[in-house]
Amino acid sequence: MRNQDSMQKLALAALVATSTLVLFVGAVWGIRFYYMSRNQAVTQSTNPSSYPIGGFPMTGNLAPDFTLTDQFGHTMTLSSLRGHEVVLAFIDARCKTLCPLTAQIMYDAKAQLGSSASSRVDLVAVNANPTATSIPEVQAWSINHGMLHQWLFLTGTAQQLQSVYRSYHVYAQVDSSGQDVHDPATFIIDAQGRERLFFETLDSNSKSDLSSQEIGLEAGMKQWLPQSH
Repeated sequence: MRNQDSMQKLALAALVATSTLVLFVGAVWGIRFYYMSRNQAVTQSTNPSSYPIGGFPMTGNLAPDFTLTDQFGHTMTLSSLRGHEVVLAFIDARCKTLCPLTAQIMYDAKAQLGSSASSRVDLVAVNANPTATSIPEVQAWSINHGMLHQWLFLTGTAQQLQSVYRSYHVYAQVDSSGQDVHDPATFIIDAQGRERLFFETLDSNSKSDLSSQEIGLEAGMKQWLPQSH
């Protein structure tokens, strides 16, 4: 009986040890897989080759409407542009690095459409800096980057702008050093006012990256271009 009890205890101990080892190995591989996946996601998000040239498809929901003021002091709503395709970007009125790239991509992509098609596309920028909200600031930025008569650069109070950021799920905050940090987001909205494509500007001024993004945005514009009448 003692031998049988000893054997049962040894078997139980072996089972417990095996189970513990299995759980430990599983935990180790789980942690390893998590960090591998995380590192892969970070690599993809910072690797230009991983960005889809044609943008990320959206669900086709109505784009949230808003009322803001353009660089000429005119109040306007997004919905007033129905009937035209809208390319909507978020631009910091004091930015000198990434935002000029976004503006260049928008301008060049629209120019590639030709005069007839481009007349059915409106370029719109929402001020992504809630501490630089004056009309002279968005006007000056537009002049300095050759966009004064090429788009509508919209601004408003900090509260109005933050409401738009939330509606479009765009991060835009000024950090403790006074630097604006925001998502370099661009949306294509069709002539019926529905969100169709989402783009993010790469933090790269290489000719190949800019060309790829221009080609992608142009293709997106063509895809959702309203028919001429």
